[in-house]
Amino acid sequence: MLKHHLSRYLMLALVFLSAHPSIMAQQSTSPGMQKRLSDLFSSSKEEELLEPDLAFKLKVVASGPTTLVVDLIPADGYYLYRDRIRFALKNARGVAIKSVKLPPGKVKNDPTFGRMETYEKPVQAEIALERAPNAKNITLAANYQGCNEKTGVCYPPMGKEINLNLP
Repeated sequence: MLKHHLSRYLMLALVFLSAHPSIMAQQSTSPGMQKRLSDLFSSSKEEELLEPDLAFKLKVVASGPTTLVVDLIPADGYYLYRDRIRFALKNARGVAIKSVKLPPGKVKNDPTFGRMETYEKPVQAEIALERAPNAKNITLAANYQGCNEKTGVCYPPMGKEINLNLP
């Protein structure tokens, strides 16, 4: 989608410039340049990046009175950084995070961050809670970051807030 929007803006700029030749009086765009610009945004050359919510899905369930299970699901060709996964509670009087368990990831030599553990497949985090007997409603804030493997494009850190009723 990101590439699609950029391509649309570039094409609009080219249409505008060709409709207003006085703007291009001193510089003209050669057919070779137009082809290179078109090739740059051609979907046949590169895969189109997914919107963040499609590239990295998140599902949360309360599996018991003191346990949350979080499924982090990168799309095919995408991966998540293990050390960029964080959880916190909001609006959670009487409830605190006791521990978070994540499985080991696959070690990757990332061109931007160096040696990092990553998840290329869906991964499950288990969050143990300390809870007062009458505490029922909480908001889980989940933060994470990932990249597209093929293009090397990394998404900015993203966050989600999920309202939950504890059993």
